[in-house]
Amino acid sequence: MRGTMYKPFYRNSWALVVGINTYQNVPPLTYARNDADELSATLMNELDFSPNQVTVLKDSLATKQAILDTFLGFREKANDPDDRVLIFFAGHGKTEQSLRGPIGYLVPVDGDPKNLSTLVRWDDLTRNADLIYAKHILFIMDACYSGLAIQRAIPPGTQRFVSDMLQRLARQVITAGKADEEVADEGGPQGNHSIFTGYLIEGVKGAAADENGVLTANGLMHYVYQKVGHDSRSQQTPHYGHIDGDGDFVLRTPNKDHLKPESQDFLVKTVVEMPEPTAPFGEVLVKPTFAERNGYVDPGHSSFGRNDWSNKLGEYRFIIPSPQELPKKEISRAFSWLSLIVEPTTNQPVKFDIELEAKRLPKLQPYGEKPYEQFAIPGHVMTTLDSVVLFSDLSDLANSESWGRYLRIAETGSIEYADTRYTFCEHKGIRCFGYVQVIGRIWHFTFLAKYLLLSAGYGAGVRLLVNLVGTRDTILTDFSDEKGEGDSRWRKPFAWDGDHLLKLKCPHPNLQMEYRFVIDTLSEHSSRTIINDVARKLGLAYNHQSSPRCFNFNTDIFPWQQYLSGRWS
Repeated sequence: MRGTMYKPFYRNSWALVVGINTYQNVPPLTYARNDADELSATLMNELDFSPNQVTVLKDSLATKQAILDTFLGFREKANDPDDRVLIFFAGHGKTEQSLRGPIGYLVPVDGDPKNLSTLVRWDDLTRNADLIYAKHILFIMDACYSGLAIQRAIPPGTQRFVSDMLQRLARQVITAGKADEEVADEGGPQGNHSIFTGYLIEGVKGAAADENGVLTANGLMHYVYQKVGHDSRSQQTPHYGHIDGDGDFVLRTPNKDHLKPESQDFLVKTVVEMPEPTAPFGEVLVKPTFAERNGYVDPGHSSFGRNDWSNKLGEYRFIIPSPQELPKKEISRAFSWLSLIVEPTTNQPVKFDIELEAKRLPKLQPYGEKPYEQFAIPGHVMTTLDSVVLFSDLSDLANSESWGRYLRIAETGSIEYADTRYTFCEHKGIRCFGYVQVIGRIWHFTFLAKYLLLSAGYGAGVRLLVNLVGTRDTILTDFSDEKGEGDSRWRKPFAWDGDHLLKLKCPHPNLQMEYRFVIDTLSEHSSRTIINDVARKLGLAYNHQSSPRCFNFNTDIFPWQQYLSGRWS
């Protein structure tokens, strides 16, 4: 109730726990029932939820009517303003688009996705939550759907007293994934659970508590977000935050102080919330992304990747005027290059200080000890109204005004790197992309993006676009020179006969690969998953039916020394 003076403790704890394996109209799940059983047992045995105040609905009992009846029943049961209510749902979710944006639905056991009236509309729950007097309600949804009306209630890094959290209204939610993602119904850290609920239970049992042993919904949700985003088996991006209010649901305190009228207080540091971006009211057209505004939309289109900045790129061509003369190097406007783009995908605030970055970045030394943390920043710098651009020209030829590569950082958080100097050349009429150089620069750029975004206070979800522009009739060269399996090395493409070389030309006009991940959780292990996938797909695009030849022969060892020397032919 608005204006109510809440107490710094809870009087009663209520819960509705739903888990559905066997559906009437959609494919079954494997571990949703286990998830419901384990969570309800944890609530009662470890978090002091009374068994007669926890309702568990599984399979045939989890009808739409039963779910809504139980939820609305909390209006009468949780009628003390100092109560707390937890809602858990493990099952299928669905998203429908509307004029106001995406609308999320939960699928009860008798629900039919073809008939929306049989589903539980998500915002029906949030609107009806206003009828429940309990000061804190936490929704935990192990289902993938969109349309969460999450507000940004608590600034990241804020230090708050538990007593203050307990005296403020809170309606909070975490969902396992968004509309275009499939919930991972296996692979939990303890086994027999989904990845999402497995980490949730791990966190509830104490792994997500802070150094004082305090566990709030904010801390739990951040823990699950990090764990699910970091798990290599997961393709989900959890989203969480406040629906209403600025309190925080408290799950654990030392000596159960949050359940006592007279108790010790604690200072808790909050973390940033990760809501899914939602369209403003009435907006039908989606605002173009940074990549789309710069032409990286349709790899099949002749203008793919061509914009005012990439038009500044030049490319090397080595020609032989006559059999008696040495090869001659000339520069022309670039037709082929590597372009890498990282874009933030959540509405967590991020803003680069253009003036500061223009002064800082040209002096930036390697920011880590690992070889993939040794990105060399281009030496020249310029600024625009909303970005800083660092570039290097092809200055080894007189009067060249063409750029060899550039790094562009937009004020809004998007980062672009384009390179033709180290990744492409034309040799004796054959157009070539350097395999080792392309892969190494992707690896370097990804960790540079992590460093830059974390420096700007952004650690949430990003989209990485790997683009090779002008690939038709090009070949991959620059294979690893180092020995691998059996002391063998890769055979160089120019050593093959002409007919075989023709079979290794790319038939596509351009190539694009997309990856999504949480930038704060990027590690050597998770980055290698991306790198291996790019290397494999590039090999397939060039008809290489073998292990990627950017790694040492038949291994996954990358030749860093070869890459860092910049040598290839």
